[in-house]
Amino acid sequence: MDVEQWTWAGQGRFPGFCFTFVQDRDPATVAAALGADSLTVLTLIEAEQAHPISRPGALLRLGTYGRWVFCFEDRAPIANREPAIARLAQGTRLLQVTKSGDGMVIVRDVVDGRRVELFEPGGAVYLDGPLRPRVAALLPEHTRIVAALAVVGDEVGADLDRATLEGPLATALSLLNEPARR
Repeated sequence: MDVEQWTWAGQGRFPGFCFTFVQDRDPATVAAALGADSLTVLTLIEAEQAHPISRPGALLRLGTYGRWVFCFEDRAPIANREPAIARLAQGTRLLQVTKSGDGMVIVRDVVDGRRVELFEPGGAVYLDGPLRPRVAALLPEHTRIVAALAVVGDEVGADLDRATLEGPLATALSLLNEPARR
């Protein structure tokens, strides 16, 4: 496991984001499940071009690793909302790490719409499972977000550095306006 590959996530200039991995899906299916604008789905562009700040909505940056699709949202995430999680995990597995703007980190493992694990690294455990002790083993040497991403990345076989996320990726804008559930 290459923990150092994820250190960018702990930097202050990336205050909040959602990283979702969905097994056995393609980027277009994941984008559609998140309500992506069909005109922009799978447009390969770099991150610098992908942030039309004047346009509202969630910016979905998608790629693949083997049997997994990843979706990175660093603006108005929607993949971490319960209705989106249910759609994305239907008939498959979803692993997700969310870092809120205030620094809270949440790790989710959902299989076929059923939560298998839900916890805050080094904090609250809502549903315990095998990922939590693996993340805990990396604390306090690494930040909570870096430890969580390293373990989830290892689970799916992905090492994503910031250069990959800033480079050309399938990109879509989702205008889905679901209310956040608490």
